[in-house]
Amino acid sequence: MLCGAWGSPRSSPRILPSRRGSEGSRPCVAETSRQIALDVLTEVETEACFADEVLNRHLSRAGGIGEKDRNFLFNLIKGTLRWRGRVDYFLQQIASRPLEAMPVRIRNILRLAAYQILFLDRVPDWAAVDQAAELARRYGHEGHVRFVNAVLRNLIRRREDLSLPDPSLTISYLQAAYSFPEWLVERWVRRFGAGTAERLLEASNLPPPLFLRVNTLKISREEWISRISGQAEGARPHPLVPEGVEVSGQGDLTTLPGYQQGWFYVQDPGSMIVAHLSGAKPGERILDACAAPGGKASHLAQLMQDRGEIVALEMEEGKIARMQENLKRLDIRSVTLQTGDASRVEFAQPFDRILIDAPCSGLGTIRRHPEAKWIKSAEDLIRHQERQLSILRNVSRFVRDGGTLIYATCSTEPEENEEVIGRFLGERPEFTIEKKPKELEAAILEMFDEQGYFHAYPHLHHTDGFFAARLIRKE
Repeated sequence: MLCGAWGSPRSSPRILPSRRGSEGSRPCVAETSRQIALDVLTEVETEACFADEVLNRHLSRAGGIGEKDRNFLFNLIKGTLRWRGRVDYFLQQIASRPLEAMPVRIRNILRLAAYQILFLDRVPDWAAVDQAAELARRYGHEGHVRFVNAVLRNLIRRREDLSLPDPSLTISYLQAAYSFPEWLVERWVRRFGAGTAERLLEASNLPPPLFLRVNTLKISREEWISRISGQAEGARPHPLVPEGVEVSGQGDLTTLPGYQQGWFYVQDPGSMIVAHLSGAKPGERILDACAAPGGKASHLAQLMQDRGEIVALEMEEGKIARMQENLKRLDIRSVTLQTGDASRVEFAQPFDRILIDAPCSGLGTIRRHPEAKWIKSAEDLIRHQERQLSILRNVSRFVRDGGTLIYATCSTEPEENEEVIGRFLGERPEFTIEKKPKELEAAILEMFDEQGYFHAYPHLHHTDGFFAARLIRKE
């Protein structure tokens, strides 16, 4: 019997997708959903892109897909990506040929169906197999149809006998049990030790709760929580950030009290903490470099009581319109949007504070973007480092004497974090690390290490993975 096929390897972690009932509550969901899921998975694999962008594009084209079917589709894609490694491990025990040798669509047809068979108990096995066979017929030949049928029916017959690697084979076991690539498992075991690495892997597989930042320019957190009572299963204040709320049992966000009025914004607590690290005060002039989608810029404005000047810089013009919509809904007026490359941009006047939310691998966001572990590599970390340094070198020129520079990423990896700051400080001795800013809450100060670097981890703080350093320019 497989230890952990439906439950846990080792310690009964909650490894199955959240809201199982909603995921599997529509076994006869339209064929369109599985077709879109296949298209998204294939594009993610072949183009190394993030699933949400691809899915939104397909949904805008499809139209007519109801909320329940959208939820099924979303969870089908995220679940297959989240557990792709384990699914592949089991499929390879059954299939007569290597998965890598199969056409990419046939490979993803098998993954989609196997995920439903192994993880979604309310999707009948026959429905998963039949839809997989139809997709194989559409994108392959009769030989592919017979092959897909045979593999999936064999999977159903043999699933009670499937097994994970022996736990004594630490890397192989963790790789298959928690569905992570070998390079990342090896890296985390080397950095943190096997026990901590396993806890981080487990936490990174848990779909994140819904976190909101209450717009305290319009309503207090306490009042908003009282307004939501009865419209969601629960809403509770987040212990680390005074504006944060965790909401459970909610589907369509636009139906929550105050959505149109701009009473809240969806944001992870780790991201909220980064804005607090800035120390922003009313009346200051602040640059938010790499500003899309605008969450930190609007939060900075909130911390400044919407008094002062915030320049939100974004290189991609296509993201500016969405940022404008969010700022308008939140009724934020102190933010000016500007298109430009942060590694080359020029400013006539200095800033009191500059926040760089640097482009990175996104490996801290695996719980909400599970494809990150499959489309990123160790080589990407070095490539990102050069881009991050070029941004730091340029925008740091515009920090006033005595001003503050905050460097942050949603990555857990040193190449994008400590190594970047180390190289930068070696070049720019006029900057120093402010190790533990006194105005921060004690619980946040505990998230700083001895060198003065801020770290947030899913297994420790129940946030996405974040890194930040607060630097001061000498007077």
